[in-house]
Amino acid sequence: MKKAIAALAIIAALIAAILMFSSRFKVTEHIYVEWNGERVGIRGEGSAGLKWTIDRGFLSMTANETVGKSLKIHLSGECANGQFELTAAKRTFVLLEGLKLLNPTDAALVLKGTKPTYLNLADNTENTLGDAGIEAAGDLTIGGDGSLTIVAQGTGHKGINIDGNLKIKDDPTITITTSGQPEHMQVLPQSVWLGKGPGLPRNLAEGDTLPPPPPGYQRYDFSGTAKAIKAQGTILIEGGTITLSTCTPGAEGLESKRDIIINGGILNVEAYDDAINALMTMTVNGGIVNAVSSHNDGIDINGGQLKPWATSIPKNFDSQRAKELEGQPTYYQTGGSVTARTTAGFPEEGLDTDNAPISHTGGELRINN
Repeated sequence: MKKAIAALAIIAALIAAILMFSSRFKVTEHIYVEWNGERVGIRGEGSAGLKWTIDRGFLSMTANETVGKSLKIHLSGECANGQFELTAAKRTFVLLEGLKLLNPTDAALVLKGTKPTYLNLADNTENTLGDAGIEAAGDLTIGGDGSLTIVAQGTGHKGINIDGNLKIKDDPTITITTSGQPEHMQVLPQSVWLGKGPGLPRNLAEGDTLPPPPPGYQRYDFSGTAKAIKAQGTILIEGGTITLSTCTPGAEGLESKRDIIINGGILNVEAYDDAINALMTMTVNGGIVNAVSSHNDGIDINGGQLKPWATSIPKNFDSQRAKELEGQPTYYQTGGSVTARTTAGFPEEGLDTDNAPISHTGGELRINN
């Protein structure tokens, strides 16, 4: 009898230890956040490492190293003046499950942690963000089968602004419209048309000149423009239906300070400035791409070259890689369908690669200048 009691005691101790271990080191923690106007309700399996502050509709949440490896934060409800700010020490999943979150003066979703964030648009849900949409300090993946609409109207406000890489997968419907004026706009003198300074086109040498600009043509120096999507890292699109629209000076549609890779999905971009712009290269392996600009290039690939009128160097600029790209193709297409068009006329182009070669081995490519 004593042996049986002792055995039961050992088993009980083991069960208690397992429960303690599993509660301390949770694989997944679910937090549910719901806005009802400026009231914010929170429930779920929180731990001591998850803290938050609420100021009316503004929720700031911090998850330190002790929080489970797969923190899942579910966001829903409606608020006309609020914000969700998250700083996470590990990768995090944010699920939009019928959220309408507006912030008249700033981004609605601010992801301050440098670890990857996975933003899932729950199936059969409609989600709306504004006035600026999403700001992320690290890599961001957007997936799911729901919809996301971002309408940005403020000065310099962007739909999605990311310091890391952006990936879009599954079959989300993403619609972004911006109409804000740039924070700064300066007319550049006509002398910048001369081929002098850094970032010369590949077929020019120091002191060579470009053709004279057409009558009334003028270059501008912009900063803080209302772009639809801007990423300091690479943009990878694997699926979904993405519609981007901008209508104010300097506002590009889809911009990467590194590379753009499109493997699938449908991408429709109508922009005031470049509809699609990549600092390094663009590769299309599949999908449908329609890029139309009203005042600049439909697709502009710099191949690592800084423009002669560039006033700053992008913080992710890789000078070594730019040298490796010298003389190599900067636009690659192996499949899919691409239409690149400008309605601005000369000197803008449907597809501008700064005189670098184009590698087109498959798919349809239509260029309309």
